[in-house]
Amino acid sequence: MNKKGVDLTINTIIIAVLVVLVLIVVVTFFLGGFGRITETISRVFFPITLGTDLTIATQTCEQRCEQAKLISDTLRRNSAFCKASFSIDKDGNGFADRIDGNDEDKAKPFVKYYCYRQADLPAERSLGVFCQVGDSSICD
Repeated sequence: MNKKGVDLTINTIIIAVLVVLVLIVVVTFFLGGFGRITETISRVFFPITLGTDLTIATQTCEQRCEQAKLISDTLRRNSAFCKASFSIDKDGNGFADRIDGNDEDKAKPFVKYYCYRQADLPAERSLGVFCQVGDSSICD
């Protein structure tokens, strides 16, 4: 059997796919879409450096509050609403906030933002999402 025709067809298909991909990249570049694509990729693959978006963190806290209301009193204090923290870029400089305000100093630890804390500390801050069952806070 002569396989040259099959090889030529597969090679042609591969080259055509590559040409289409290059064409898409060139069109995206000229339409200015790389800024948005780069930002999206950075948020997906580098969340610790960039931090969680404040709106997403607040919504997550509200969801965790609703979930915590469904569990027993003893488990509520250890729920994600009370214990889990976020690294957030509040000042919008592209880096998660670090202690002492120098976000680019990798020797400094990140500020931990919690859904609700009684008082803000340099290393721990509150997002101000209050969650209560009856007359008391879930985390108390």
